[in-house]
Amino acid sequence: MRAINTIIWSGISIFGQSGIAFLSTIILARMLTPDDFGLIGIVTLFIAFSQMMVDSEMGGALLKKKTVDNTDYSTLFYYNLAASLVLYVILYASAPLIADFYDRQELTDIIRIISFTIIIHAFRVVQRIMIFRSLNFKAYALINMASGIISLAAALWIAKAGYGYWALVWQQIVLAFANVVFLQLYNRFIPSLCFSKESFRYQFSFGISLLGADTVKTIANNISTNIIGKISSLDFTGCYSQASRVSGFCQTFLTGLMDQTIFPMMVKIDDMTRLKSIYHKTLIYMTLSLSVVTVLFVTLATPIIHYLLGEEWIQASGIFQILSLTILPASVQVLCRNIIKTLGDTKRVLYLETIKSSILISFLLAASLAGNYYVVWSLAVSQTVCCFIWLYETEARLNIRIRMQADTLINR
Repeated sequence: MRAINTIIWSGISIFGQSGIAFLSTIILARMLTPDDFGLIGIVTLFIAFSQMMVDSEMGGALLKKKTVDNTDYSTLFYYNLAASLVLYVILYASAPLIADFYDRQELTDIIRIISFTIIIHAFRVVQRIMIFRSLNFKAYALINMASGIISLAAALWIAKAGYGYWALVWQQIVLAFANVVFLQLYNRFIPSLCFSKESFRYQFSFGISLLGADTVKTIANNISTNIIGKISSLDFTGCYSQASRVSGFCQTFLTGLMDQTIFPMMVKIDDMTRLKSIYHKTLIYMTLSLSVVTVLFVTLATPIIHYLLGEEWIQASGIFQILSLTILPASVQVLCRNIIKTLGDTKRVLYLETIKSSILISFLLAASLAGNYYVVWSLAVSQTVCCFIWLYETEARLNIRIRMQADTLINR
């Protein structure tokens, strides 16, 4: 019963958070221009990469550890804080170079301001781990939804005042800050004045391979916007960014559910037969449901974009159709990643993410020579190829034959 309650509240949390982000996309699309979203889309890679470096996946070690004390949490906190400060300085100094590369001087100030979220994120990592260990996703759901509503209100106020893309910048800052404040009020976490080398080595040994995997994964997943931003107009880049947000709603929900809920629960399972059953059922249900979603999105792309974003964004409908084809393969990869991570084979995760990223980036770079839409199509093709690679490796680790799964699906 507790497991079901945990999944329900986690689903509410992620759906609420994603839903508010989705709602802000729809509302702000009618108040801002594609150029505004294009500018922020270019910055996304740098912020996502930096936050990933701060997170470092070291917290996953504390999810697996049976007993965790304040020393473990404090060690992780001080690493997070130090890493965030270093990364902020690097981004602050390199902001003019990035602006020159894209020939948009506005990016200098945007990067220097929005990078504050990296430091704020450092205060959030330990707080999330504490809630995930307790599986108290009801509190986490309420915190995420409250933070999302406050940040959306701030963004709407700034956009209405006529400050354009700054609405998107401050939305991210307010979201991060509000989230940290609410988490602190709930957890009351105060780091002790100690740093355990032994605890750090334990966390680092678990997280280093996953950090490498996340590094290549983050670059591969976000570089498409930067490539498009370099070879095309900000208008097209903004349309791509918005189409990606709309098509990625289902995937974001499923990814969050698996990473934040399923993984913390699966790491406590010692029975391989039960783990295989969870994987098997999840894969079947995911395939069936997301196949239906994909067909609907591809068929109704134009009215969906027109209704959600407005006539100004109609160019995004073609991009949306193509990106919809990535929803299923990308989601299946997340499931496989969590299964392999649950088994403790983090080196295998790094190996697979490296292969995946190499394929994605190779396809993207080759397609960039042909034009905008070829870049978008390269994502659909490469994600499908990578999906089969992840499935093969997961089957090998669980010793389950794909044919057995196919037969079961047909019999059902």
